[in-house]
Amino acid sequence: MSPYRSEEDFLAPPVSITVEPSAPEPGQAVTLTAELTNTTRIALRGSVLYLSMDGAGQAASVLGRVAPGKSVTRTWKTRLPDDAEGVVPCIAHALFDVHEGGSDCTRATSSLKLPYRSLAGAFDNAGISSDDATTTADIDGSRSSLSAQALASVGLTPGASVTYGGTAFTWPDTEPGAKDNVVSSGQTVRLSGTGSRLAFLGTSTWGDGKGSGKVVYTDGTEQAFSVEVPDWYSAHPAAAVVLPYRNTPSGQDRNPVSLFTFAIVLEDKELRSVVLPKVSDGLPSGGPALHIFAMTVA
Repeated sequence: MSPYRSEEDFLAPPVSITVEPSAPEPGQAVTLTAELTNTTRIALRGSVLYLSMDGAGQAASVLGRVAPGKSVTRTWKTRLPDDAEGVVPCIAHALFDVHEGGSDCTRATSSLKLPYRSLAGAFDNAGISSDDATTTADIDGSRSSLSAQALASVGLTPGASVTYGGTAFTWPDTEPGAKDNVVSSGQTVRLSGTGSRLAFLGTSTWGDGKGSGKVVYTDGTEQAFSVEVPDWYSAHPAAAVVLPYRNTPSGQDRNPVSLFTFAIVLEDKELRSVVLPKVSDGLPSGGPALHIFAMTVA
């Protein structure tokens, strides 16, 4: 076996990571398992493997010399924080020497998807800007946004309680430029109580927001549902709210924009959570996205 030469290209060996259980609850113990496989033609020297989980610390294992063709596996058992929610990244990161004067690294990532404790905890998009700072929000991937001043003119101020079609909603208690809505992508949100309807307040960008979600009850049963929410651009006849303009990087666009309410009929059972409709993977540019600002059980 010839020695490694520093001027050669070096393809880092693969490392993998698995997490068990794959769908844990907050506060539950989880086990991370990583495997480093030396697919190179040289020995990896001084190797160290790190396993980490966001919010739950890091563990390091000294592997030492890993010969060509050999694999090394390490596990780490840790506990999720009691307040863990949303996407929790788990990382395997290996460091090793490849010659006397240099080192390299490789890594792998796996993500746990935990329920959010509230809709506000799931907010991942800033859709509202102030008229004097229009570039602080981007609701559609092209840097357009709702105007805080136009919203205030119809009673939608931070934390305001508003009623549309007999259903009361609480508008996000956020400042312009802060995350104030969820781009509906299949997130799970904790939801308690009983009622006849689960209602949402939101809008869609770049076309109608179409997707399927489900309600989960405390008895373990599930209820599937689907939505189709119109695009925001225009004064839509079915809108709950019509604003006279929107903000863009160059100032106000005087075309009206709309917000909508939509709801599903619930079974007479105690609620546990809701899986939001899968309309998009995050905020696409030029593709439909559904934005949810508020939801309530009525």
